[in-house]
Amino acid sequence: MQIIRWLILICFACTNAINATNTITAIPAGGMVISTPGTYVFENDITWSPSGDGQAILITANNVVLDFKNHKLKSVSTSFKTSGIVATSAANLTIRNGTIANMGFTGIQCSACTQLLIKNVTVNGLNMENTAVYTVPVGILVTGSEIVSINGCTVKNINVKTGSTAGIQLTETLTSKVLNCHVKNLLNRDGACTGIGHLLCADAMVKSCTLDRIKSEFINNLNTEGHTAIGIIPVASTGLRIINCTVSNVTGCCDDAHGMSLFECFNAVVKKCEVRNVLDGAGAAQTGAKATGIEVYASGVKVMDCFVKNIKAINPQDKQATGFSCAQSFGVQFIGCRAEKVSVVDQNGNQSASLGYGTGFGWAPDPRPEFIVPAVNTLYKDCTAKTCQVGFDSWFHIDSNWENISSICNGIPVLNENQPPRTVSCNPCSECGCTQTGCYPEPTTTTINNVAQNNKFSNVHISNVCR
Repeated sequence: MQIIRWLILICFACTNAINATNTITAIPAGGMVISTPGTYVFENDITWSPSGDGQAILITANNVVLDFKNHKLKSVSTSFKTSGIVATSAANLTIRNGTIANMGFTGIQCSACTQLLIKNVTVNGLNMENTAVYTVPVGILVTGSEIVSINGCTVKNINVKTGSTAGIQLTETLTSKVLNCHVKNLLNRDGACTGIGHLLCADAMVKSCTLDRIKSEFINNLNTEGHTAIGIIPVASTGLRIINCTVSNVTGCCDDAHGMSLFECFNAVVKKCEVRNVLDGAGAAQTGAKATGIEVYASGVKVMDCFVKNIKAINPQDKQATGFSCAQSFGVQFIGCRAEKVSVVDQNGNQSASLGYGTGFGWAPDPRPEFIVPAVNTLYKDCTAKTCQVGFDSWFHIDSNWENISSICNGIPVLNENQPPRTVSCNPCSECGCTQTGCYPEPTTTTINNVAQNNKFSNVHISNVCR
């Protein structure tokens, strides 16, 4: 009986250790470490004065709850590569209910974590200047993790000058959900800028999220993989679901601007999403690559009941702006989608066939040889293009079908297969012209011959009535 009493006492002590509540009232200049299971609670707002690169709080233990209790953790300096919360190899971790402000590198960074919940956290402000290619400040960053939920979070007011930046980024992560999150006011002054991104992920959901004001600019940084501005971009990922999300006011400079881009992905559904106001070529040079509402460089993708409006490219090097586009793809389906007001213009807002076309639905051009791949077995069903320069374009499609489509008040209702070659160009700011020995200022040009064949149109409805 005495042994049993000892065991009970030991178990009770273990339970109390795991459930222990610890208050946090201040953080030293070198940061603090949470290495013991338990619940940790902010008792007040905390102003942190970092002494150098590093994090305010490092979590290395399992079974931790870090609750801000609606308080704020604010750094007084962004001169360093600082992070608010960093967690490594932690299981059953919850971070919730607070604000992380004025960090240099990341708000929250978790690697090799399992059963991770980040809920009701706002990351307000990152401000780093480092143009190295692999310097990527991120509001919330999760890498190499499994079973992740980011719920009800906000990332805002990122203003950086780096090779790339993102609001929320997941990399090499299995089974994740980004739900009810808001990303807004992101600016990269000389590099790429992304709202929500996935890289090498599987079984990922983005649902009921809003993204607004995503912008990239170009000054002189060629030490980067482009200057794209994109709302949502999964790359080399599978098992994706993007549902009921809204992207607005994406502004690109000399590279691409997209509301959403599914790049080198497989097996995805995009459903009931809206993209509004995508503009490319807004930089001083008044030229970019292209602008797209929803772009698919992927296979086995369904885009359903989605709407895009006001997609514009200024002097695009790819000769196109597109509501919905696909390339390097097989078996992509656009069902019940609608594109409105897609245009290509010069710097004064004038339209001309020599500049290219604003197309409701079409192929996604790219001057790089590895991406000049047709769209095969694509289905456009119950889709509508309205007030675009071209409604539907079959260029570079093979074995594809247009079923029950409506072209309303477009300059050209349908561009069919027999079209002359198209010449597109690319410069170092837009990912072209750079080699291991350096970058070259002159743009490269590529002439693409059409390979369209075996395409079918049925129940095509054309109206010139603009209402």
